[in-house]
Amino acid sequence: MSRYSLLVSLHVVSVIVWLGCGTTLAFIAIYAQRAKNGVVLGQLGALARWLTLWILVPASLAAPGFGVLAAHAGHWPDVFFFHVGEGASLFFFALTVSVRVPLLRRARRGAVATARLPQYLLALAFAELTVLYLAAADMVAKPSGIGDSSVRYGGLVLALGLLTAAATAVRARKTDRRSGVTGVQAGASADSRAHPQPRSSAHNSRTRSAPASTGDPSGERGTT
Repeated sequence: MSRYSLLVSLHVVSVIVWLGCGTTLAFIAIYAQRAKNGVVLGQLGALARWLTLWILVPASLAAPGFGVLAAHAGHWPDVFFFHVGEGASLFFFALTVSVRVPLLRRARRGAVATARLPQYLLALAFAELTVLYLAAADMVAKPSGIGDSSVRYGGLVLALGLLTAAATAVRARKTDRRSGVTGVQAGASADSRAHPQPRSSAHNSRTRSAPASTGDPSGERGTT
């Protein structure tokens, strides 16, 4: 295997891991949002943080790095689709540094409601995966310039993906008007609904003794 083939293979593997991890995290967030399980919601932040630091970030660094090395080794000309991939990598880094990492840090401190964290992660996934999958499609279609039809269609898909991400983030920030619970209390409320606490023994004893005291007419006659 030549040096160029090795670099291209490493680039492709890094992209697969990058996209696969991001897609898996999106599906986990969807499951956590639909299940409303206190254990799953409580562990979601730690899982997202581990995947981000140990898989997403290394793969996102390796993919463009091996791509640039492969382009130099293969003496690629200055092509349009290669710059689209570079732009997608920069977009991911900007979103990770400015939004994802601070969000996960706040979630670790308990400043983000556990019930809302899946929605924030889904908003990030909509934006990131739209850009990354469009970049992967760009590498396949290889448009020659911004005037190509594939670029126009890709721009429409990009706009829809970013609008969906923005709408999801705005919905996550809104107050749940039905329950009136916001902030960290929303996570506690969701956890209490998922795992209701049993009634206390004192309450049970009162409920057991109440019918006995009111249903015995002989006791009343004896005291009169």
